[in-house]
Amino acid sequence: MSKRRLVHAWVLVAMLVACGAASAQEKDPGFDDALITQSVGSAFEADPVLKNMHIAVESRDGVVHLTGFVDSMAQVDRAAALARRIEGVSAVRNAIRVTNRPSRA
Repeated sequence: MSKRRLVHAWVLVAMLVACGAASAQEKDPGFDDALITQSVGSAFEADPVLKNMHIAVESRDGVVHLTGFVDSMAQVDRAAALARRIEGVSAVRNAIRVTNRPSRA
């Protein structure tokens, strides 16, 4: 009977290892937050409209967080659109503000 339990234990261990490997492969093999952050920053530096803007980029689990200041709402939208095009980006959280925007008060 102990031989049977040993076989069941090995089958259980094999199943757990297989499940762990499958869940680890669910993310894109090239997934890397540092690479995403670098790619988004490079895209902003290469963009003629955004290259002189003060935009900070952070990535966590494929979600890009943008903060900083630009001159117009069009630039806010442009930054988010550029970030979304980068491979590995699953979402963009855009907290960029427009400087010298007229107050509604």
